[in-house]
Amino acid sequence: MDGRVRRAHPDPQAQAPGREREVRRRGELSLRVSLDPVPTHVFDVEAHRGGAGLNPENTLQAFGEALALGVSTLELDVHLTRDDDVVVSHDPALADARLIRQLGRADLPPTMPLLRDVAALLEERGADPVRVNLEIKYDAMAAAELTSRAHFVAIALDAIRIDGLLLRTSIQCFDWGVLRLVGDEAPGVRRNLLVSPKYLEPAPDGPSHWFDGLDVATTFATQFVDTAAEQGFDAISPIHGSPFLSGVDDAAYVPFASGELIDRAHEVGLDVIPYVVDDPPTMAHLVRLGVDGLITNYPDRLRTVLASLGQPLPEPFPAG
Repeated sequence: MDGRVRRAHPDPQAQAPGREREVRRRGELSLRVSLDPVPTHVFDVEAHRGGAGLNPENTLQAFGEALALGVSTLELDVHLTRDDDVVVSHDPALADARLIRQLGRADLPPTMPLLRDVAALLEERGADPVRVNLEIKYDAMAAAELTSRAHFVAIALDAIRIDGLLLRTSIQCFDWGVLRLVGDEAPGVRRNLLVSPKYLEPAPDGPSHWFDGLDVATTFATQFVDTAAEQGFDAISPIHGSPFLSGVDDAAYVPFASGELIDRAHEVGLDVIPYVVDDPPTMAHLVRLGVDGLITNYPDRLRTVLASLGQPLPEPFPAG
């Protein structure tokens, strides 16, 4: 363990940031070294699309099973319908290629929930500690097919407020402009930057379109972290590495969520929650490096890894 003062999850009110800043300002981190093999903070177990490896993704079935298993966060994606309903779906189109943005609620599959349905499930289960990590699926490369950043953010935030999710929701996005707008409109909502090398690469006509005109230094692998902190983001969610479906036991594996990246993020006050980590050895490796959480299709595997490392586990909220 590197001795950093860790921040608790999933309750952001329990983080005691003042003390953390004081310790860092005084340069006393080296004096606060634990002999524990892994950090002992409450680890953020995020069920990717509700746990897409265990149940149909982004469905009430998946979210319900994840709650029964015991996770700290339901990770999900949202799009807007023609009538500005906030619907939970990863893809912008149905299997027949019709865009969700051009359809009404009645045109969508019955298994595709609205955000309010997820809120109702959380209330029904009494799952008060469980957070929602909501990805606004704004695509900077296909904006003409969707809607403006400002409109998408405004509707999503309205839904979060109306559905009673405001205090328990983080908003994540690959698009820096979306997260900046969220900060302007709802300063108390946590903002997590999704990131991989692909989204840092320059466009043919200039910097990455995902930067929304922001000057983001990318010469070195960790430089974007400083800009993310300057923007007031709360966390980064980097891809764990490549090949995406491999892990640390693969000789060809190249980590993106490296120890260097994790350390730099923590130095500037950002949590690190890599995605999508399904391989148990890679899970254990990242936990030992000090990440604050993991987004996974298999929260059952992550719970097993955490238990083997002596970590506390999220409370289950079964039906009935």
